Amino acid sequence: MKPFDQGLVNYQHRLLAHDYGQVFCRFDAAQQTLWSYLHQPQRIPCINHDLLQDLHTHHEDIQRSGGYVQTDNEEVLPIRYSVLASATPGYFNMGGDLQKMAMAIRNQDRTQLQAYAKLSIDVVAQRAFRFNLDHVTKISLLQGEVLGAGIEAALTSDVLIAERQSVFCFPELFFNMIPGMGAYSFIARKAGMAVADKMILGCERFTAEQCLEMGLIDLVVDEGEGEQAVQAFIQKNSRQAEGFLSAQKAKARINPLTYGELEDIVNVWVENALRLTERDLKVMDRFCRAQSRLFPAQDENVSQAAGAEQALETAQQQVVNQ
Repeated sequence: MKPFDQGLVNYQHRLLAHDYGQVFCRFDAAQQTLWSYLHQPQRIPCINHDLLQDLHTHHEDIQRSGGYVQTDNEEVLPIRYSVLASATPGYFNMGGDLQKMAMAIRNQDRTQLQAYAKLSIDVVAQRAFRFNLDHVTKISLLQGEVLGAGIEAALTSDVLIAERQSVFCFPELFFNMIPGMGAYSFIARKAGMAVADKMILGCERFTAEQCLEMGLIDLVVDEGEGEQAVQAFIQKNSRQAEGFLSAQKAKARINPLTYGELEDIVNVWVENALRLTERDLKVMDRFCRAQSRLFPAQDENVSQAAGAEQALETAQQQVVNQ
């Protein structure tokens, strides 16, 4: 799609000018890379409904731009790389919005759960299907805790780069659920069904090195070197960019992901959620409280968060011991 096709110019400018709420964007003109950061200050960095709406709008704008950005000096450049990262130090994403989910489940509010689930897979599909663009390579940069739906979001990329301190876990089985927004679909295709079962059914915390060994992560670098590693990958890949991108498309053709597959699995997730018992929901509440201690409200004493880095791990261990 050419950069000045009718109706596209406004979207090319909008990508950098628009306020996407919980998503912050910048464009590296030298490497023709659009960086999209999950930006969630003073709140739990989770996949909440507002973030999903912000991501959906952002992804739509990437598609509608034809894969081009208009810079401040009016230059129109292609988006060769789309990088998904987080602006929250120490955390990529902590997964689904457990508080809202628990409330909907207690109220047996199928409509709310289905709306949240559908928007989730809509956002996943947009990025997984490359925004319906042919020339964009997708990269996820992971710098810290990556839980549940955060892993699913990261796996929509072609390349996953993680800093060494990063930790990965699907905690859903602790409260009798499964990750429903693409975990099995993405992990099985990238690393095999045995790895998917190990991560999803084991409820273990995996290091970046372990995920590299399992084939889930493509590159591990030292703490603080993540953005440089992304830039280095892009620089190195630029010499074989077309071949690399064609290889990703070939892999997708061999075992294609469909929206119908995501929809069928998320329907299982909704039915599962509506069957949870009060005991299950109390475990979910425990995770919510642990997250709240890690991210106290802006007007609360920040010292409440001191030493809270182990809160989620402690909550997990308490469940195991029961």
